[in-house]
Amino acid sequence: MGFRVRRSINLGGGFRINVSKSGIGYSWGVPGYRITKTAKGNIRKTYSLPGTGISYVEETSGREKRKRNSSINYSYVQEPTMEDVVSADIENYRPAEYEDFVKSIERIVNINKLANWLCVSIVLSAFPIFLVTGIIGIILKIYVRTKGKMNLEYEMDKFYIEKHKKLVNAWTTLSKSSQLLQIIQTGKVHNKKIHAGASQLVNPKPFIITTKLPFYLKTDIDIIQLKLMKENLIFFPDKILILQGSKVGSIDYSDISIEVGNVPFVVEVAPKDATIINYTWEKVNKDGSPDRRYKGNRQLPICNYGKIEITSYSGLNILIYCSNLSNTALFKEMMIN
Repeated sequence: MGFRVRRSINLGGGFRINVSKSGIGYSWGVPGYRITKTAKGNIRKTYSLPGTGISYVEETSGREKRKRNSSINYSYVQEPTMEDVVSADIENYRPAEYEDFVKSIERIVNINKLANWLCVSIVLSAFPIFLVTGIIGIILKIYVRTKGKMNLEYEMDKFYIEKHKKLVNAWTTLSKSSQLLQIIQTGKVHNKKIHAGASQLVNPKPFIITTKLPFYLKTDIDIIQLKLMKENLIFFPDKILILQGSKVGSIDYSDISIEVGNVPFVVEVAPKDATIINYTWEKVNKDGSPDRRYKGNRQLPICNYGKIEITSYSGLNILIYCSNLSNTALFKEMMIN
């Protein structure tokens, strides 16, 4: 004959402790529903209709739950370590022959920045002091855009005139592309399957190529300005002006190297002037087929983009992608010739 020892302790609020030979269990419930964790670790749910004697019991084995959980494969995905594509600080671009020129532009840029702050104070013109500072700001703005401008006049022979025209035309041709991107970060991909099969990950940002003169300059020639993420480059016949914030530097063309090529680039939507060379999947298997474990796995175009690297011994480091391969080829031809 076997003995069964069972004791139930009511803690109130629907909570109960059940003590049996197998161990201790816990339960909580309200009229019509009770959930119990047994001494064996099972979870028992009891549904009933009070006063009818009708009930339904659902029990889940704790061992089965642990077994299911243990079968889950948690894989560690190593994300690419991104490295910044950056240029050296502006102090590296300070040749002695351009020192006075650079300092004059810095002075105008800083005066303009001060004028901006003073102009903002005019919104508090109810206070006399802010009215005065606001008026001073307006006067300074007028000064930097009229008398404060640096006047650059060039006297060049026909050879250098034509050479500078080709440079301007080369960048103007590139500016007509649908998409111009500055690559500010690159990283080696460790798991190609989740990065559309790409071996390298890049962080692209759009930038602008313009022939518009900055407010602090006046000149008798056409210029090209690249408005990049952290610096602006302004191309003159004899030098390249570099601006990083309110700091200014200059580089001679003899210090510059421009390399032009092409690169496969995975995009979400191909620009209208891009050359599509293949397709891949956002999540891709080694054989190129889509990884069907991922819902909404999109097919992505691989485009052949133009690639332009601008570097210098003094530390300039600019990486550019261009959607139009023909424009990139024309750019290269005009820059070489």
